[in-house]
Amino acid sequence: MDLFSQFNDFEACSFGSGSSGNAYYIGNHDAAILIDAGLSSRKIVRGLEEIGKNIRNIQAILISHDHIDHIKGLPDLTQRFNTPFYATARTWEAILGNRLTRHTRPSCFTPLTPLAPFRIGSLEITAFPVSHDAADAIGFNIRTEAGNFGFATDLGFIGKEAAHFLRQSNIMILESNYDDEMLAKGPYPPYLQNRIRSHSGHLSNEQTARFLLECQHPGLTHVFLAHLSEHNNTPEAALKAVEDHFAAAKRQRNFHLSAFDRKKRSKLHQFSLHYGF
Repeated sequence: MDLFSQFNDFEACSFGSGSSGNAYYIGNHDAAILIDAGLSSRKIVRGLEEIGKNIRNIQAILISHDHIDHIKGLPDLTQRFNTPFYATARTWEAILGNRLTRHTRPSCFTPLTPLAPFRIGSLEITAFPVSHDAADAIGFNIRTEAGNFGFATDLGFIGKEAAHFLRQSNIMILESNYDDEMLAKGPYPPYLQNRIRSHSGHLSNEQTARFLLECQHPGLTHVFLAHLSEHNNTPEAALKAVEDHFAAAKRQRNFHLSAFDRKKRSKLHQFSLHYGF
């Protein structure tokens, strides 16, 4: 770990967030993990290098589900670097059943069970089930003595278990996939629009904004909107939806709010939950 990270409770970086590929770095003073590996291994390795990290120091990749935009780089990362990864048993079966990812190295796989905590360094990680049309989609609660990091993308609605863990977050990465009007007027055929809107599809800006209004608490300091659609959303629309909900409720938003770019790497965000950032 670099010296600066020793003074931060969490670090986070998005290398890509959307249907073109998803991969996120999360770390602290003694742990370094990725959530998903949906970009090419070359892009992930280069992205890590650009923020001063080394793929060989990544202790695990947490796989949220088996869609290719979340696992594309997994076979090469396990073959070239022997990078460990955690996934549910059903997700692992789906990875092996996909001709594009079946060469993922089995010795790198560790099974995880939703709602059963496990540790990587000082990170206590609990996966929780989410509703999505994948083999076994999950989100993550990452806990340290300093606070909680919540992660959920690719979910059609925020169910009871997901809400329970996300409400504990000090820092949150949450899907805000589509604007209702843009989806209705956009290029997607009706069957695909219905799939996206379904309980096993994706969160709309409206759903995400409503949840953030409901779950705001004094300890929630940062929210990053993620997995924005290329055709049915814009960062401006997603951010405005949150602002409009707070304004309509005559409530002040007390957390930092931003949206990850679909294809561009974000900066390395560094958080000290006791002192700001």
